[in-house]
Amino acid sequence: MKTLLRIKKPDDSNEYFSDVEICSEYLRTGDVQNISFSRNKKDAVHGGLVQYWRGLFPRKQSSGSLYFPKHKQGIVLLYIEKLPIAIQHMNGRYRLNGKNESLSTICNALARVTFKAIRVKESVPLMVTLNNALQLPEDVKYCLENRVPYHFYDGFNKVEVRLNVQQISEKMLAIEVSDGVWGEISVNDLKSFCTFFYHNKQMGKFKYMGTKRLYEYVMGTKPSESEFELMKEFLKQNRQQDIVEDRAIQLLKELNEQYDRLHLVYDEKGQPSELYVKGNHYDWKITDNQFKSDIQMVSTFVLQPTADSKRPNRVIWLWKGPICIDNMSKGSSLGDQFAARAMALLNDNMTIQIVNTIKRYLVSKPNTNRIDFDEMQRM
Repeated sequence: MKTLLRIKKPDDSNEYFSDVEICSEYLRTGDVQNISFSRNKKDAVHGGLVQYWRGLFPRKQSSGSLYFPKHKQGIVLLYIEKLPIAIQHMNGRYRLNGKNESLSTICNALARVTFKAIRVKESVPLMVTLNNALQLPEDVKYCLENRVPYHFYDGFNKVEVRLNVQQISEKMLAIEVSDGVWGEISVNDLKSFCTFFYHNKQMGKFKYMGTKRLYEYVMGTKPSESEFELMKEFLKQNRQQDIVEDRAIQLLKELNEQYDRLHLVYDEKGQPSELYVKGNHYDWKITDNQFKSDIQMVSTFVLQPTADSKRPNRVIWLWKGPICIDNMSKGSSLGDQFAARAMALLNDNMTIQIVNTIKRYLVSKPNTNRIDFDEMQRM
């Protein structure tokens, strides 16, 4: 059966990417499947695709939408556009193209290929995408890009931190557990580690692993009292939120230096408080939202004309808003949300078309009564 996957774009346009065709004689779904993005994932579109593929596979008490025939040793030939993929399910285990893989790895790999197939239909580039996705589990890739999430308790206080990690061989990684102290952890163990410390699932051998056990596991020996104290202080200096926010603020400062159409204002503590953006059509102001919703930590305003209540025949220009613009996924830091809004509003002629909440605030025609940002920066 052939099925067309319609993948929704991650904006307010209600539009979809180009259709992706999947095909298998053992696929039991409708002719068209709509796939929405998943806000609770770091990559909203990828998260939605993973969720779709996971829904096709059999669960303990259901057959799933992808049937694995016993008379063919549970082997299914599945096509994503022109790419053939062999998937086997027997005795509770999965194999993809003859290699044992976890269901999580398979679904993430199929999601990567599906997104690639929006633009590319030929088998060779799709096979390259599949092989690259299978080289490392998705969680391990995340750790290499964003450090390893870990938490421990200092008294009654939960301390969330990020640990440096580097790949040192095909199956092994080095992880920094103290200042300049690197231990070893396998790819499979790091994937299992993420089950509890990244996905918050109450399972796996690393569940509730404390600092001493972590040190002993990766170093192969118990820490001395001095080593343990040094480790705790090192971990406290690598708090997750501090690392994420510092990196985001640095990015924001670099953007401000790079684009002359941005003007960043700092508070008395030297932290960003307001960001003015000169878009292609309008002028914008982004401020720190004191109420701090997880997906809306900044407030956005646009400069627009308003009738003067004291002088009816006079028009004054004011910052209109705040405009409701949600972040696509949860978990982004304040600095990241400042930067994301700035990049979108620099090209406001495009952003206005895909974010519906902006349009009702716009009264004037584009490029009317623009702010002199050069004069602002001299103030």
